[in-house]
Amino acid sequence: MSETNKTTSEDLYKLLLEDIRITDDKRFKVDKSVEKIRNSIIKGFEEQVFFETEGLGDPVSYKRAAEKSLMYYISSGDIAKVISLINSFDPTENHYQPGEFNDIGEVSENPFLQAISMFVSGITLYTRAALDGGLPDHIAYSLSDNYIKYGLMVTSIPKLNHLQNCALYDFTYQVHNYKYRNCGLYVKKCCEYIYRHLHTKITLSDLAAIVGKSEGYVSKIFEQELSVRPTVFIRDKKIEYAAHALEITDISVAALSDLLSFPSTSAFITYFKQKYGCTPLEYKKTHYNKKES
Repeated sequence: MSETNKTTSEDLYKLLLEDIRITDDKRFKVDKSVEKIRNSIIKGFEEQVFFETEGLGDPVSYKRAAEKSLMYYISSGDIAKVISLINSFDPTENHYQPGEFNDIGEVSENPFLQAISMFVSGITLYTRAALDGGLPDHIAYSLSDNYIKYGLMVTSIPKLNHLQNCALYDFTYQVHNYKYRNCGLYVKKCCEYIYRHLHTKITLSDLAAIVGKSEGYVSKIFEQELSVRPTVFIRDKKIEYAAHALEITDISVAALSDLLSFPSTSAFITYFKQKYGCTPLEYKKTHYNKKES
């Protein structure tokens, strides 16, 4: 009997890890200086998720447009965009120093203590973004706890830079993985393509070409795995991006419609109102440059 229970517990652990285990994208390279620390973080994260799930059973607005965009990429699980951003960062620079970015304040006269404080603040923001993206509490907080725990052991600012990149990738990966946890490889590939090409006209034939299947097959698996037609999914993601753009830029409704390749401005307004219950202009008046409460 006890042997049966042991097997069941081990099977449960393996199944859970299949859902939350981080598998690095080939485009993302962990710097050697923090590789061991990152491995410890992931190991602790996976163990903590398991025990918290077993025990519990159930499973902002920002001043700067750049920061809001980063949070949007995490919450939408846009791995490709996040990797592109990571590759644009210079890890030799001190990104935690006041004045480097307008939204960074001085919390310590000691540069390293300043960096540690900003690192922890960054992890907190990533956690909030992941939660906003639908990641369950126990997964988001487990990853956060382990990044803060092991981040506090780091002794240099360059290592913190590399570790922050790892955190940015890992939180985004977890959101993406959870959003599409019930999807097969074909749908996941299509979704990544859609996120990377929101500014262009995306057709069903484009998606079919990506996976080497017929348009009918792609439409069928989208409805089976995401309960939505591909064309509706594409339109929905474009509208979500439009809402984000209206919050952080002064772009006109017509220009935004063109940017996202809608057939007409009137069509864009109609679809936007269907999703958000108001026109793009009304949404902009409410959300653009909204002050932190």
